[in-house]
Amino acid sequence: MKIKTLLFTVHRWLGIVMCLFFALWFASGIVMMYVEYPELTHAEELENLPELDLAAVRLSPAQALAGAGAIELVRSVSLQSVLGKPAYLFQMDRGGLLTVFADSGDVLDSLSTQSALAAARLSGFSDSDSEPEYRELMQIDQWTVSESLGPMRPLHRVALNDAEGTELYISDRTGLVVRDTNRRERFWNWLGSTVHWIYPVQLRQYRNVWVQTIIYISLLGLVSIATGAIIGVLRLRIRNPFRGKYYTPYTGMMKWHHVLGLVTVIFVFTFTLSGLMSMGPWGIFDSHTSAQPQIERYTGQDFMRLNSLPATTIMAQEEQFPVEIKKVSWHYINGEAYLVAVNNAGDQQVWFGSDEEASSPRLLGHIMASIPRLLPESKVLSIELLSEYDDYYYARHNAHRPLPVYRARFDDEENTWYHIDQDTGEPLTRVTNATRLERWLFNGLHSLDFQLLWRQRPLWDVVVIMLSMLGLVFSITSVVIAWRYIRGKKYTAGALAVSGE
Repeated sequence: MKIKTLLFTVHRWLGIVMCLFFALWFASGIVMMYVEYPELTHAEELENLPELDLAAVRLSPAQALAGAGAIELVRSVSLQSVLGKPAYLFQMDRGGLLTVFADSGDVLDSLSTQSALAAARLSGFSDSDSEPEYRELMQIDQWTVSESLGPMRPLHRVALNDAEGTELYISDRTGLVVRDTNRRERFWNWLGSTVHWIYPVQLRQYRNVWVQTIIYISLLGLVSIATGAIIGVLRLRIRNPFRGKYYTPYTGMMKWHHVLGLVTVIFVFTFTLSGLMSMGPWGIFDSHTSAQPQIERYTGQDFMRLNSLPATTIMAQEEQFPVEIKKVSWHYINGEAYLVAVNNAGDQQVWFGSDEEASSPRLLGHIMASIPRLLPESKVLSIELLSEYDDYYYARHNAHRPLPVYRARFDDEENTWYHIDQDTGEPLTRVTNATRLERWLFNGLHSLDFQLLWRQRPLWDVVVIMLSMLGLVFSITSVVIAWRYIRGKKYTAGALAVSGE
């Protein structure tokens, strides 16, 4: 009896604490199906990047970096239009960013208010109806808490005063738009991601505190569900119904809570468990190996050798590029440097420094030669060309996943797969036993993004909304019961309403 009393007591008080969390999680989850957290998507970035004036490039990456007096090693380099001029963006070895103009060699130290406004006007976000207005220079706010923006801070916030209420965040380090929001996104995200992820900036800016908060709230939720499931089964009478016809001893709201709890217990439990898994608690999804040395073997280079990079002058030929270039980035594969140019249409063209040899067959040869170097001590089981998504390589919402890609499988202890872009030769994702586990315990259970459902939309929408509504109604019964208990209308654990006890 003491154990039973403890069981009821724990469930009652955890239910009082957690019921509102569950209700908000299910309601906000529906919102997030259609309005995600603000970000600058790949499509938005490409569409709104200013066109690149290659004819104005006077310096090579090596000359630009030398002129800037930088001595740190470079991890990556790209060429984009910044404030109407071509500029190199160097990612340094220690994670910092350095922007050097390719026409003059000037270093972009920071943006003035007028420069930030100019960057907003020159971006594709601004049109004839826009009236850019400078708001502030800031480090972080509700829509810029992502760690990925860290090297780009501080940020200039500029309002366009257009019909959509667009606001742009422009990096003080690069002069580029790094995030955009609009009135609709901001409104719905107060009801969606901010609630669902417990994401107020006052908490989220302290990442470790936020992670631990989510972990322990999720654990409390799981205990609440588990104790409720045990009680629900104990109070259920199938073979010997109360008064010969009642399977539950409760009436009213308690009856609905009992019945809905038993109906939804598996879904609610897996929903909460997968929410916990989103934090990767206790290193459960950590891989035994690092991808970095594997990628370095594939590329044949750990840092950029700037003097070996092909020049952009080879792209000044109109017959090769009938549309304007938006961005150029440099890469290595099999020890050889090449560049990737992205045009207005989103097409990517690879150049190895000479237009005398077809680049595509040359790239394919490098890909096939480099794949075994990813894991040289393991056997390559297969190399397949994927032309459509599957359960481990797929795009949801704003995620950018190009097709076709090569999938290389290895026989190492982690059963590693690599997905490699056919058009650029870049490794896109690494799949190991740990990431497979994460894919199912987090994404699969939380979002139900199984390809069987996802490819049959709106079937996925219907299934997820119906389950979420069931969870929401069940949570509301918990809220009502908790409120009545707190107000003094107590439901004792052993009260048998239908039997008169």
